[in-house]
Order: sequence, then structure tokens, then C-alpha cells
Amino acid sequence: MHFFLKVIPLVVAGVMAVSAGYAAQTGAKSDVPVALPPFIVEEPTKGPPWRYAQAMGYEVLSRCNDATSRRVIEAHDRLHQLLAEVLPAELQLKLTVPRALILYDEELQPAASKEVIARMLQKPSGPLPLDLGASGLGGGGRGGVRTVSPAPAFSFLPNLRLWDRDSMTVFMIVRRDDFDDARLALTFDYVSYRLKNRVPTLPPWFLSGFLTFFRHTRFERRELMTDPMEWISPSHTSAVKNGSKTAPALQPLGEFLAMSFRPVDAAATFNPLQHWLAQSELFVRWGLDPQGGARKAAFWRFAELSARREADEALFQECFGFDFAAAEAQLAAYLPQVVRRTVRFRPQLKKLSPVVFRNATDGELGRIKGDWERLEIGYVKQHAPELADKYVEQARRTLQRAYERGVRDAELLAVLGLCEVDAGADAAAREYLETASVLGPIRPRAWYELARLRFAELRRNAVGADGRLTADQAVTVLRPLFSAREAEPPLPEVYDLIADVWASCEAPPTRGHLGVLDEGVRLFPRRSSLVYKAAELNLRNGYHAPAADLVGIGLNGVADETMRAKFEELQRQLPKS
Repeated sequence: MHFFLKVIPLVVAGVMAVSAGYAAQTGAKSDVPVALPPFIVEEPTKGPPWRYAQAMGYEVLSRCNDATSRRVIEAHDRLHQLLAEVLPAELQLKLTVPRALILYDEELQPAASKEVIARMLQKPSGPLPLDLGASGLGGGGRGGVRTVSPAPAFSFLPNLRLWDRDSMTVFMIVRRDDFDDARLALTFDYVSYRLKNRVPTLPPWFLSGFLTFFRHTRFERRELMTDPMEWISPSHTSAVKNGSKTAPALQPLGEFLAMSFRPVDAAATFNPLQHWLAQSELFVRWGLDPQGGARKAAFWRFAELSARREADEALFQECFGFDFAAAEAQLAAYLPQVVRRTVRFRPQLKKLSPVVFRNATDGELGRIKGDWERLEIGYVKQHAPELADKYVEQARRTLQRAYERGVRDAELLAVLGLCEVDAGADAAAREYLETASVLGPIRPRAWYELARLRFAELRRNAVGADGRLTADQAVTVLRPLFSAREAEPPLPEVYDLIADVWASCEAPPTRGHLGVLDEGVRLFPRRSSLVYKAAELNLRNGYHAPAADLVGIGLNGVADETMRAKFEELQRQLPKS
């Protein structure tokens, strides 16, 4: 699921969905509801205004009273301070675009929304139709006749977090009289997303170990509590507690960090992967334990550097100040403790600076609410495609309302452009994105989409030799792509398109031009298509040493046999040394 906060028990309004997918797709019963994002139609009648504030790097748009909004933001801040005690910002996904938090008072849902929702969810009346199959005789039921399943039921999620490739928005419907911030916690999915999408990608041992550790960690009001660890299995855990020599020993640290698994022993009571997964959690717990003193900072640095360099003994010693043998001794001594002990993390929480609210401008309301409704489109297309057009219409209405009132800032126009891209209307999107790019900086994905649309048009109307782009044409596509590179997060499709531009240009790239692809490969070494494009361009233009290095990276990380064959063909084309 996509929740941002979990509530124990539920304190926000609405009916929680039992399933996030179609019953027909999952094989569940047809009466299992499909979860949809909230659908709120603004009424022209007078009501409480939307309020706006900035806090914690978030833009907050709220239709709750200011006091309730502050309580939600303060709870949000406290939870993230607790998370930072075990997962610093440097190890999480970074976003240049401010994250958005939209709060809506449950009691303010307009009657217009309820009427629209009722029409959206209206089911046909009368008896269920029969399906006789394509021939009128076949079909899947007994005797060739089956009853057509009724349309799926729907429910609306009161607390939802949606992402684009460069932004995040959280929507919460809040009960003003039943909001208890002590019952809120960050969800596993939220933390997992922020961890897994961090660029460069963190090493597998950290991802596996931290997420397993987090599953066993509870948010209390001012602390985190982590339950005792299980070592591989309950029986092996008991063996560790009893000091039995039957408990599996630790894998040597060098092998563990390199994910080098030993052959499966037929007599063993566990497999090497189980062993590795348990050791990754042990390693993370050892690194983060509050009784370890300065070890935690060293552990974070080791994890961060391991995303960019080989996690060998030299790097380990650089970060920790001691070698693998000393670390293995510490881990072996730590294991009997961690299977018994509940660990508490009690950071010194800082008080959030006062949050100042004011009425939202037309531009802020249109951009933030419209961007949220744009993000809903992709979610609805996946889970209830027959309703997607309603969400497209709603997003366009919200964005156009601000546009028609004269708002012309770059951020609103960028969202308008992305909305049209997501709706499949590239021509309309191009117009908005071109204007936005002139007015000011825009978000990374908007820069990318503008470049993509320019490139597609130029390819259709190329005037260079053999239908290739001229150098001037290439620059018009590369300029927005390089603007996208200056923001967070890095987008792999930006580097893919840079490679495509140079492959389509009549002017040969210099080694300096292709250096930007080296950057892309360092950030996304597992993106085989990008590594291949970079290797091929270097080889084609005579840069054999970089091409050989890139082919090596590709062969080392590729799993697809077709792509492996392509890398091997490039390798055969390299000059013999």
C-alpha cells in the first residue's frame, strides 16, 4: 500500500480499503472493494479558506483549523526526527521539489463531491447478465454459461501518499475531534520507498538489514523500540541464547559484504541466503546500537561510501578505524546480546519552529491541489481504469481554475504540462512546458518531458545529414536535460535521452561530451540499457579504454541474456590489447 502514516487505531476518516487492486485481477471475491484516492470537488459556496504554510521543507495546504494543522505537522516532524536517529537524511531519497502535505477536515467534504462520487460509483440495476462466450456456446462456467461478475465496489483512502519520479504529496483527511498524534507512525512502505529510491543505490546488505530491522521497530511517543532479533530461525536463536555450538557462526565479513555465498551444505539446517539475510540485520543493529557510541556515525559513513565504492577492508578500516577481524569479534560478541535485548533509541527531540499559516493564493491552491489530483491519475489507471477520466477532468479543472485567474508562474505551468503528459496530450503539454521553461526553473521531470517532446519533433523533421540532428538542434534538447541534472533526484531517463541525442547527432561527441554518461553509469550501474548506450557511443567514436570499462560494468551487472549478448558483441569489437 501507499500509506505515509499508519494510525493505531484508525483516527482519520473514511473506510480503509481491504484491497488495493481489482478483485478480478487478484482472484479475490468481487465484493472486496477497490481502494481509490479521495475525490473532492470544490464548491463555489463560501466556506473555510484553504490555508498555506511552509515547514520542514514541506508546503502545507490545509482546510483544517490552524490548531489541528499544527498538531499534524508537529507529529510529522517528531516522527521524522525519530527516524533520523537510525536513518539520516543522507541515506534517504533527496527531492529538490518541496514535498507537499494536504490536510482536509472530514466534516468539510462538500455535497458536490458526494454527488459526483455517487455517479462515479453507480452500479447498473436489474439482474446480472449472462455471458455465453464468444461463440454463444462456450464460456468458462458449467455448461458453457457463467454469470458476469458485478462491477467492483469502491472505497476511498483517507490517508494516502503518492509519488512522481521527482516529487511526493501526502493527503490526509483528519477528524478534528479525534486526532491523537501519539498513535501515528511512519509506515514500512514509506520508509522503504525513501530508502530504495535513494541515488546512488545503497548496498544490498544495508537495504536488507535496515528494512528487516525497521519491521521490528515501533514508534513510541518520544522513542523508537526494537524487539530482540531472531538469528536465522527460532531454533538457531535458542541455540545462541543457550551458548550451544550448534548455532551457525558468522560469515566472514569480506564474503558477507561481497554477497559471496558458499555452496549449500546438505546437512545444514539453513541455506546461505537465510544466513546472509540474518547477518545483514545483525550488522545493521550492531552499527546503529545506541550503546556503540561513535560507531553509528562510522557505520552511516561506511554505508554511504559503499554506494559509490567497493566495500572492502580498506574502506571499512577508513571508516571504523579497525579491520575485519576486530569487527567479526565484536559482531560475535554482540549476537548473544541482541537476541535477548529490546533496544531503545531516545534522541533529543528539537522543538519545531512556529508554523505560520496564511490564506493560500490561487496559484498555491491550484498548483498543490492540482498536482495531487494529477498524481491520483496514475494510481486510478492502475486500480480502476474505467474511472481514470474522471480524475483527469478533476485535475484539469483545478489547474485551469488557477490559470484562468491569471496565474502564470513557472511551477503551475510545469504541473499543467505534466498533467497533459500523463493524460496523453503531448501537444498541449509542450505549450505549457515551453512557457514554464522561459519563466523560471522547473522540476526535473518537467525539464525531461520538455526535452523528450523537443527531441521527438526534431527527429520527425531532422535537417542534418542522413536525417540526423544538427549540432544546434541537439543543443535545444540537451539544454533542458542538463538543467534536470542540477536537481534532485537524478533521473535515469535523463541520461538515456542524452545518449540518444548524441547517437542521433551528425556532430561527433568529444570524450568530454560523453563524460556525462559516465556520471549516469556511476549513479545507475544496474541500468543495462544506459551502460550499453554509453559503451557503444564510446566505441563508435574511438574512445576504446572507456568503452572497455563500460562493457565490463555491463557484463558484470546484466541478467538478461539478450542484453548480455549485445555486450559480448561490443567486447568482440574492441581492439585487442
